Amino acid sequence: MPRELHLASIVVHARPDRVDDVSQTIVGMGLERHLASPEGKLVFTHESESARDLGDTLTQLQLLDGVLAATMVYHHCEPVAEDAPSDEPDRETTP
Repeated sequence: MPRELHLASIVVHARPDRVDDVSQTIVGMGLERHLASPEGKLVFTHESESARDLGDTLTQLQLLDGVLAATMVYHHCEPVAEDAPSDEPDRETTP
């Protein structure tokens, strides 16, 4: 199966009194924060190798304590060359 790179922009609305906690939790999940307003609006980008991973992350965001809504507002997918390095560690299998 050809490798893919999925890039997404996600807007999260959090309770204003939980913005800092929610933001730190999401950054800890590997997303990059671009905006955080005191009113509770946060903007992140996320990279993944599959649409399933992206969907799973979006579900996790929606279930975080203090999150009112998490919405994907942009998605781009492109193929990755087979010889391109992967961010995932090599997985060796033994017989």
